[in-house]
Amino acid sequence: MAGWLDDRDLPIETGFEGDPAPGLEGLPRMDLTPVEDQLPSLVDQAVRGPVVLTRNGAEAFVLLPLDIYRRLWAAAPRPPVIEAEPAPGKRRRR
Repeated sequence: MAGWLDDRDLPIETGFEGDPAPGLEGLPRMDLTPVEDQLPSLVDQAVRGPVVLTRNGAEAFVLLPLDIYRRLWAAAPRPPVIEAEPAPGKRRRR
């Protein structure tokens, strides 16, 4: 149900210590070392560019180098930001 809420949303917490790329805030992280130990050619290929992974014969995931992701994120259109205040008496409670 749409409407104004009295309380603010809490930020998404992440265990990542550092400066995440825009759009990746709060997403889980996984150390790539075990994957690289088992499949070094996969990681080598992913460093060169996107790699499409299949699951059950269908395209399922894309490994994307961070520099390419940043370019995609920067090029993506953003919705306009509309500054507005709720009308008096039109708040809803959780």
